[in-house]
Amino acid sequence: MRYIIVKVLIFGRKCDLSAAKKKNYLKGAAVLAFGGIIAKFLGMFLKLPLVRILGDFGMGLYGNAYPVYTFLLAISVIGLPVAISKMVSERISLGKYDGAYRVFKVAIVTLAVIGAICSSVMLFGAHFFISVFKWHPDTYYSILGLSFAPLCVCILSSFKGFFQGMQNMTPPSISQIVESITRVVVGLGLAVFLYNKLGVAFGAAGATFGATAGAFVASFFLFLCFLKVRPRLKRQISRQTSKSTEDARTILRILASIAIPITLASLVTSSMNLINSFTVSAFLQKAGFSVNEATVLWGQLSQRAQTIISIPLILSSSLAASLVPTISESFVKKDLKQIRQKTFLTFKVVLMIALPCIAGLVVMSSEVTTLLFGDANGANMLRILAIGIVFTMISTTMQGILQGVGLLNTPVKNLAVGCVIKLILNVVLIQIPWLNIYGAILGTLGADLVVASLDYRAIKKFLGSTYGGLGMAFIKNLFCAAVMGIVCFFVKTFLGGILSNSILTVVVILVAMVVYLALIYITRVLNIEEVRSVIGK
Repeated sequence: MRYIIVKVLIFGRKCDLSAAKKKNYLKGAAVLAFGGIIAKFLGMFLKLPLVRILGDFGMGLYGNAYPVYTFLLAISVIGLPVAISKMVSERISLGKYDGAYRVFKVAIVTLAVIGAICSSVMLFGAHFFISVFKWHPDTYYSILGLSFAPLCVCILSSFKGFFQGMQNMTPPSISQIVESITRVVVGLGLAVFLYNKLGVAFGAAGATFGATAGAFVASFFLFLCFLKVRPRLKRQISRQTSKSTEDARTILRILASIAIPITLASLVTSSMNLINSFTVSAFLQKAGFSVNEATVLWGQLSQRAQTIISIPLILSSSLAASLVPTISESFVKKDLKQIRQKTFLTFKVVLMIALPCIAGLVVMSSEVTTLLFGDANGANMLRILAIGIVFTMISTTMQGILQGVGLLNTPVKNLAVGCVIKLILNVVLIQIPWLNIYGAILGTLGADLVVASLDYRAIKKFLGSTYGGLGMAFIKNLFCAAVMGIVCFFVKTFLGGILSNSILTVVVILVAMVVYLALIYITRVLNIEEVRSVIGK
């Protein structure tokens, strides 16, 4: 831990703040994605043993607490940090370092207050949520374990927004790893201890408390990084020829004007998960399932299938986080050509990642689930849910672009439409006995498809571009992914009776990577000149 902090601080010493705006968004996204993927795999070290210790019922209790948590985080975390990133980036690009610093100081106080309120809601409203959503009563302890996490995450996110606004993605990336290591050590340790002493409900609560501990330690880590950056920032401020005249009230007003639409979009996104929480159990019971059976099915969907699906989605989240400041910079400079180039390249990168992920998970869902969780429960859910990866990745990255160019209300409207569709499909489909939990999955796919289509149309309208060549890029990627999937199927079929599941899965993944990389090279899916035109090399 100490070594990591020292390395980041040394890195920070070498960084010139005036050069931050020259960093390209693909590198920033890659750094964030690297940290996110490492953090996700570290998180798997928590969930994998938890599934075996707590069982599907215990994981259902564990999973029930998170939709409320993520819904509150949508209020306290998503909107303001993105606004911080956008405002800091804009001011640094114009040489207003004092304005960027003032934005951060106002924002961190605001986020701390909001985080304290959200933590209080979880702490004192646990019984209310259980009653309204018809959860198992033992969910109470899992909610308590998470109750102080919003406050810690809010403080953590204010630092992340500041560094991302400077387009210095290394500290936020490493903080994800620090957070995950702490969450695994504390969460797993408490889960085992409390499970053995007090039973499954308290074991699940210990696991959820790991998130609180992780956010606290990661916040402290970024605080140390900020202390090292602050003297250089103040030197930049002292060299300014003119000073910013923005006061705290003005900054708050601008922050609110940016953050509120983004927060609303996040609330709607979290509402989709919340819709699953209050419809799955209730309507599965209407379909003839017991509350325990409904909890088990929800645990398989939320803690198995969605956990695996979230791994490739890290890239789209990283792209979106990196796109907001760089698109904002281009927008402030009225450089529409650069915005078009970045958007077009982003589309191609998303397709290049999403389509092979879909093919691989459709073919290998049972093997991957067994490798990670010890059995194939939830594999069919994963196979169907994987189809929506491309829709989710497109909508997530497009929302980053829309936010960067100031179209903050558009994602809210599009997500609201998707949320309505999700609710209708869930209510209609889940209570059909032969569909049951798969009705929720179909509802997610339908909503994601609509949102991605609406976001794409909005970007196309703003840029006034027909995206010439994107259709061919889609066809090439689809062809490469399909061939890769077919090869994986035959390799799996041929070696399935010879190799163990673990070795077979690793072999098929390696074959898939080689085949797909060879195919995208042969078909020239990604033109290196396009990348160079954007990153300036």
